Amino acid sequence: MDKQLSIIYFSATDTTAKVVKEVANSLTDQFKEYNITFPDQRQESLCFGGNDLVIVGVPVYSGRVPKFLLDYFTKVKGDKTLAVFIVVYGNRDYDDALLELKDTLEEKGFIGVAAGAFIGEHSYTVKVATGRPDAGDLQIAQTFAAKIKEKLKALGDKVPEEKLTVKGKYPYKERPASPLMAPVTSAECLNCGICAEYCPMRAISFDDFQDADPGKCIRCCSCVKRCPVQAKTMQHEAVAKITQMLLNNYTSRRCEPEFFLG
Repeated sequence: MDKQLSIIYFSATDTTAKVVKEVANSLTDQFKEYNITFPDQRQESLCFGGNDLVIVGVPVYSGRVPKFLLDYFTKVKGDKTLAVFIVVYGNRDYDDALLELKDTLEEKGFIGVAAGAFIGEHSYTVKVATGRPDAGDLQIAQTFAAKIKEKLKALGDKVPEEKLTVKGKYPYKERPASPLMAPVTSAECLNCGICAEYCPMRAISFDDFQDADPGKCIRCCSCVKRCPVQAKTMQHEAVAKITQMLLNNYTSRRCEPEFFLG
């Protein structure tokens, strides 16, 4: 591949990272990695040119790109830079997130050549999309990469004549009102600090691991999934209601990845 490949991703529970890296590794064995999962990694501005290819991967929150990531993307600039857009969702739907990601980056000087929507284990419950992305998903990611290679070869030094089209609607789906909340810590806590170390918003205090800031928490459940003794839980009634809806409707259904290449 003639382009210099870079990947940019936010991945609180590692699902988005797995998909993005599988695509990247299937394209080339050399690429630059920008992991923007933690606040200190979302400080620097990034600029790319015409010799670059950038893969951008984000999780889907309620059918949208997380708002704080849209704020970060104001620092990411392209100059007729070819890009691949990837969203990862928890087996319900990605709604307008892929379109929103594409629109956001194209406004910053990127040119979409491909886009994909993949599935990851839901952050609220391991019973929805359990263990995904799985081997089947990663095989599709490899197929997606092969299709991208074919398109890049066909393009040569040219840019796509037609704008990439993906699923989604504008105006985007309205973001639901969400009450402030934070994880609750039980007496089983070992004070190991894993929760604070991996919190992507630094909402958990390093001085007291039971102290979590509801104003910073984004309910990604990284702390819940990573706790070695299951001492962290999200107990707010809003999460319980959504979780039950997911269990009622999305445990037996298997959504499959989709990709778009124009």
